Amino acid sequence: MVVCTAFAGERFVSTIGAVTREIPADRLAMTLEVAATEMTIEASVAALDRLLEEFSAQMIKLNYPATAVTVKERKTQKAWEWNDQKRVLLGFSSSATLSVHLLSLTNYGKLLTFIGTHEQYEIQWTRLSGSSEGQARRSAVAEALQAARTKAVLLAEEGEAKLGKLLEVTEEEVELPEFSRARNARDPNEGTAAYPIEILVRVRAKFELSEN
Repeated sequence: MVVCTAFAGERFVSTIGAVTREIPADRLAMTLEVAATEMTIEASVAALDRLLEEFSAQMIKLNYPATAVTVKERKTQKAWEWNDQKRVLLGFSSSATLSVHLLSLTNYGKLLTFIGTHEQYEIQWTRLSGSSEGQARRSAVAEALQAARTKAVLLAEEGEAKLGKLLEVTEEEVELPEFSRARNARDPNEGTAAYPIEILVRVRAKFELSEN
């Protein structure tokens, strides 16, 4: 988006610069649901306990600390299924909601394999993050501003004007489009991370214009 305008003698150009960065993720937050269905309440509670013990043992096997997993909620309720448009009682379902926080993704692939091959486990939500995110974002802001300035220079030349000082700059909140990877310059690190995170930075800059 580009804007050129003049008000009461004031002339300026407003441009947008956008930069996308790909960084490696090295931390994870996950919400996991574990459920066991049995004919009685006692049996379903006991089955859930076994699943939680199994998950704890797997986490230890993958070298994750016990503090990485927190049980947020447990509940037991009747379990039903539909059969020929009739609701049939299956028994009782005991479930637990787990909060998982990993400070290393070394064995994350093995953890995903374990969860994916056990139908009693279901991932409700995940968020990957990277310790280098702050530094990458600061670098991207500087590059996005430079991209906005480059556009402004071209527009000023087309309008036979000279680009002056920076009057205003704002970083805009923006979500990375799911199917869009437009960049000012290709990121040399793209595709090199095992678990990549994309950061999109967009700034709107306003520059003074003067007679050439």
